[in-house]
Amino acid sequence: MPYKTFNLDRQKSVRLAIAAVITSGVLLLFPIRMLMADYYYNRVSGILDDKSTEQMDLLVISGETILNYNQSIKSLEKAAALVPSNSVYFKALADIYIKLGKWAEIMQMVGAELPQEAVSVEDANKNAVKYLRRAILLEPTNPDYHLALGKLYHVTTGDTWHSGKELSRAAYAYPVNAPLRYVIANHYLLSGMKGEALEHARILAAVDDSYHTPDSARGTLDAERRTPEYLSRVTGSYLFKALEIAWMVSKDPEVIKGIAPENPEAKDAARLFLEGKGFYE
Repeated sequence: MPYKTFNLDRQKSVRLAIAAVITSGVLLLFPIRMLMADYYYNRVSGILDDKSTEQMDLLVISGETILNYNQSIKSLEKAAALVPSNSVYFKALADIYIKLGKWAEIMQMVGAELPQEAVSVEDANKNAVKYLRRAILLEPTNPDYHLALGKLYHVTTGDTWHSGKELSRAAYAYPVNAPLRYVIANHYLLSGMKGEALEHARILAAVDDSYHTPDSARGTLDAERRTPEYLSRVTGSYLFKALEIAWMVSKDPEVIKGIAPENPEAKDAARLFLEGKGFYE
């Protein structure tokens, strides 16, 4: 009986040793897989670079360059296969398919035949949605992913329900991000969804602080004198962009005054905006 116990203990030790060796091998291979994945990801910029320019410019999609885009897809697929937990690879794949889908749609509109190597509009959009969903699954709080998927739903299928849901998730993921909120508001405006555009413009006006000056006394003086520095800061602010969206929706001075935050600088900005539209107090 003691002999059997010894045998069992020995077998257990051998199994543990084998498991340790396998685990060590996997751990050693993982950094190598990451390096290889990054290599395949980074080489895409070279594949899609327009060599005829001095800068890193993206190749225009054409019958001649479609092979470059297909090659970049294969490279990104290799990166994603090596490290499937990296959402960036899937987002990059989605971006390329979105570009290919837009190009294929334009080709169809002008009655041009797609090259044999090109992906169809339907397949491009289907793959773009698939890879964006995968990226979101890996990084669900990334607002850029939800924003991209929301815009894709709206443009490709007209699915306003799913589109709105993704845009709402983008806003929820980063509620005080003025640039993101502006993109969402502008998207709704261009889509003809005026109520949603106005609501996001109102929130944009509330979260933006780019029109503020650290020195309130100096800011008041600049506003009174309408100095170039003041005009540049205010007209370039997201508050001013929010007012522009609200104006395009309503054409109502009272709406403009209503969405401007309750502080002197914001009210001055609203006054400046309305003066530009021909309304003077």
